[in-house]
Amino acid sequence: MSKVKTNNLLTPAQAAKDLGISVATLRKYSLIVEKTTANSKYFERNSQNNRLYTQKNIEDFKEMVKLSHGPKMTLETSAAQIYPAADAKEPTDTKQNDEIADLQKTVAKLESENKKRELTIKELQQELNDAQKSKEQLQVELDTLKQQAEEKVENNDTKKDENIKERVNEKVNDDKKGHWWNKFMG
Repeated sequence: MSKVKTNNLLTPAQAAKDLGISVATLRKYSLIVEKTTANSKYFERNSQNNRLYTQKNIEDFKEMVKLSHGPKMTLETSAAQIYPAADAKEPTDTKQNDEIADLQKTVAKLESENKKRELTIKELQQELNDAQKSKEQLQVELDTLKQQAEEKVENNDTKKDENIKERVNEKVNDDKKGHWWNKFMG
């Protein structure tokens, strides 16, 4: 036991206690790490072949558990992010390459859809501009028609006034001629 303390190595019971988990759970974590690293001797062992843990191992376990709580994460995927993998790296690269290719296809598809939307927006903007120009032209025509209508009303009023004046003058002139004293005066 004194040898363990001088090397700062923790027994499974001590490590489990530090992590707040059972020894069986610690064994599970250790197996995951050994599988991920493809190294069955990743952890030091004592003469009874029990795993011994460093403080760094404890911190790595805590980080692995913390990462595993993220979306779409497991203890295995978390371990793959923390511990260097030997042979497991190649399939991960292939998987990552496939994921990258899929993402690139998705990005290309989204860019294509975005370009189509931009064209649609430009077409709609052009239609809107055309409609606005038509509206302005119609407004000018409406204003012209209103002005012409007002001028007609004024002209008709003026003509009516002139017609009334002419009739009054005619009547007055007729009256002047028609009266008996005008015949004598005239």
